[in-house]
Parts: sequence; structure tokens; C-alpha cells
Amino acid sequence: MARSPGLLQPGYRDCLDLQAVHRKRLQWALFAVAAGILLLIPVVGRILSLNHRGLPAAQSTAVIDLRDRSVTRGAEQGPAEGPLEVSRYASQWDIQLPLGSADRPYEVRLTTPQGQQVFAARGVATISGGITLLRVEVSLSSASPGPYVLSSESRHSLGIHMR
Repeated sequence: MARSPGLLQPGYRDCLDLQAVHRKRLQWALFAVAAGILLLIPVVGRILSLNHRGLPAAQSTAVIDLRDRSVTRGAEQGPAEGPLEVSRYASQWDIQLPLGSADRPYEVRLTTPQGQQVFAARGVATISGGITLLRVEVSLSSASPGPYVLSSESRHSLGIHMR
């Protein structure tokens, strides 16, 4: 039986049709993957840029303002204040002490809520422009994020949340 170039066996024609369908599905799958990657790139970039903005440089200074957080004396308690947010990546803390604090040496401690000491430092407070400033060098980058208690030898303690 002689074949003419335009005539194909019925099974061979089905095979060619299946190959064409498979090729189209593969093209659509590749298109979907490429589109997904193109949509994912800006999302990942945004997440990475937010993470880098959240991490200050290793030589940064955290300002801890305690001027309005003086110790309440007597039976009356002051209003409940939330914890301060402090970056654990700061290498220096500038602690602005409550109004009326003396310019003298201070020891500050950072402990867990259970009382376990994480860090202790000494520094000399100075008064400038009516603000008593205690500057201490810290190294807390290995500390876990979460609640901590900052206290001084004057028994004044304050809730701090490390981020």
C-alpha cells in the first residue's frame, strides 16, 4: 500500500494531537511559573527591606526616656505604664533619668521577669540642660526578644520589651 504525503495513519494522527496538547499545557505551565516568579520578586524585596530597616546599625544608640516615669512614693500607685520598646542591637543606651535624679555613679541591671540577670553596667550620670543622662555601653544582640526588667540600685524598676 502506497502512502501519499497528506495521509497519515489514524493512530499516528492521535499521537501528534496528544503531543500538541501536551506542548500547549507545558507552555501554559511555564507561563504560570514565570508569572508567579515575577509577582513574588517584589513581595520578597519588600519583606527583606522591612527586615533591614528593623535592624539598626551595630553602633546605634537607644534613647530610654525615663523622665516621666519617676517612682511613686506612698500608698497611691501612679497610672500603669506599658513597657518601653528597646532594640537589642543598640550598642549604647542613653538613659534619661527621672526628673530630680542626681549626677552620680549608677548601676543598672537588665533581668528577665523571673529575676535572672542578663546584663549589668555602671555609668556616671551627668546633668545637661535639665536632663540627667546616664550613658552605658551594652551588648545584647544575643538576647532573645521579649519582656525584661530594667532596674537600678535605687530599687526603681521598669518594664522593657526587647525587639
